[in-house]
Amino acid sequence: MTKRAALYLRQSKADDEGIDRQEERTRSLAAARGWTVAATFTDNDISASKPRGAATAWGRMLAMADRLDVVVAVDLDRIARSTRDLNTLIDHGLALVTVDGEIDLASADGELRASVLASVARFEVRRKSERQVRANSHRAAAGHWVGGRRPFGFEADGVTVRPAEADAVRQGFRDILTGIPLAAVARSWNEQGFVTGQQRQARSGHAGEPSPWTAQSVRLVLTNPRYVGLVRYRGEIMSTPAKWPAIVDDATYQGVQAILSDPSRRKPGRRPQALLTGLAVCGVAGCEATVHGGANTAQRLRTYRCRGSLGHISRKADPIDEFVEAVIVARLARPDARQLLAAPSTVDTTALHIEAVAIRERLAALAADFADGLLSRAQMLAGTERANARLAELDVALADAGKVDKLGELIAADDVREVWDGYSTDRRREIIRELARVVVHPVGRGTRTFRPESVVIDWLS
Repeated sequence: MTKRAALYLRQSKADDEGIDRQEERTRSLAAARGWTVAATFTDNDISASKPRGAATAWGRMLAMADRLDVVVAVDLDRIARSTRDLNTLIDHGLALVTVDGEIDLASADGELRASVLASVARFEVRRKSERQVRANSHRAAAGHWVGGRRPFGFEADGVTVRPAEADAVRQGFRDILTGIPLAAVARSWNEQGFVTGQQRQARSGHAGEPSPWTAQSVRLVLTNPRYVGLVRYRGEIMSTPAKWPAIVDDATYQGVQAILSDPSRRKPGRRPQALLTGLAVCGVAGCEATVHGGANTAQRLRTYRCRGSLGHISRKADPIDEFVEAVIVARLARPDARQLLAAPSTVDTTALHIEAVAIRERLAALAADFADGLLSRAQMLAGTERANARLAELDVALADAGKVDKLGELIAADDVREVWDGYSTDRRREIIRELARVVVHPVGRGTRTFRPESVVIDWLS
């Protein structure tokens, strides 16, 4: 019976032997042996030293192993870089033949020879990886980018700023400081046409397309110290400043870190769609429940209703929203509006940053002195504890400085209404939350006109 052969082709680097050339050589070998080529499997830009899942050509080949007898590859490195891969082929009952020399996995001698060759290949992969890790560690310590996916806000070299994306990053930091949720930042970036550097997976139905922004991917950007001009490598922040420019200042960065690390932000539930959902409270005596948005489907009207009782309030939402927004805008347009803000910061953030850099360098020096035997373990631990305690104090001070004057942009505007109208609902909600407590009272039956006195706005400061 003629053997059924599968051609396995793989190319992981541009300078590898091309796929077309591999197919030509493996097909010639199959023809010379009189085998029927049942299928061809190609993994492009896939490393044999990394796991290959069911969605790869390797996975599809194993899935149809019961319809194959032998796998043909150019050489062993193309198909297996570990004894695990060889055992996988054996477990699936597949023989392996390479153009550069036959390996018979059905015999003990052939299995031993293949295992030795695979072990050597694995050794070479690990040695290369260790050299690469050491080289990357030295580069990171010197403030260089060690490569990878293009960082958002920068060109492919990881150093040159991409202006439009950098502006989006700055706005994202500002949004978080003013209370805008991560999901709203993601929507804004998506609406502006920005995409992540990651491709969508096959199960999404859009395989290969750029992934849109999500709250989680935005969080990864806004918690990355690269945007404040620092290098993070394998979880450690280097003491040497990065070779690329910072996109935001230290106070802004630390302020956002403090906000995003707050456990109270991780609350389940749907994002409010209406302006006053979860903000305004019911005005019925003794009821402190918030209102939520609803709809009168018969009249196609948005409404606000009390969460505590259906019989308390059910009112048209649009007139309430318009009134509250008008009062807020009028208050922010007054000359004394700045009194609503936190006191202006007198913190010298530049000095704090210089001190923080010096402490990080001191920590690196302590570690080096301990490794060289110049310090005892007790001395090293004592010095590290003091340095880390001061570094924590500096981080808190920088975070507080980043939270000051959240409404500065709005208050400084010549036309407050124009700026307000340009804000998203999420941002308007956070400004209202910052400034006032809104109480919505019920109105009598038959009331058809909006009564301003039925919506009370209590200023918080």
